[in-house]
Amino acid sequence: MPSYKTRALVLKKTKLGETDLIITLLDEEGGQRRAVAKGARKPGSFLAARLELYMLVEAQLSTGRSLDIVTDARILEAHAACRSDLEHSAAAAVVVELVEKTTAHYNAEPLLYAMSLAALEQIGRAEGSAPVLISLACALKICAALGVQPDADELLGADESLATWIATLLRARFAELTAFTDERYLPVLHRLAGFCRQWIAQHLDIRLKSLDFVEGLLAQ
Repeated sequence: MPSYKTRALVLKKTKLGETDLIITLLDEEGGQRRAVAKGARKPGSFLAARLELYMLVEAQLSTGRSLDIVTDARILEAHAACRSDLEHSAAAAVVVELVEKTTAHYNAEPLLYAMSLAALEQIGRAEGSAPVLISLACALKICAALGVQPDADELLGADESLATWIATLLRARFAELTAFTDERYLPVLHRLAGFCRQWIAQHLDIRLKSLDFVEGLLAQ
């Protein structure tokens, strides 16, 4: 079978049969690839440790009939901090779930690859409220990349504070948002999460379980 290599971000893992996994990847062109990692759920499988969620990998794949097959993978960036605790994992999940769902329904968008990697890098570095803020900023930027950017000016009349935050998140770099660690931002984050959930559902026809979870987490 012909084989090839690709750099890709691990977006999702789905159980297949007794021991296999279907791995959903985002490649450098911003397109989605789905491939089978045979035996990845067996104890001691080397593939399992190299195909964790949020990892950037160089994957070796063989062309299959319906799905390609992952034969090897090399970790380029583990993004381990994104799996270190509930808050970081919840924030990272918003990014990868939105990318996974949008790339399944829309044309490849190269910007999504670079944007996702940049967001995950800063989510891993951030503390306090900042990881969730970065994930929401990334969600808004993904909407903008797909042509459904919220118009902050139109929102000013309804909610000036929310409109100001949305405008800030759309133009800010992810690294700049790592400074927003204080818990006093939690009420704002809850409102922003609710807005993102509704906006994505209305304009992309996508319901994100990860955003539902983040909203619940922020409401506690």
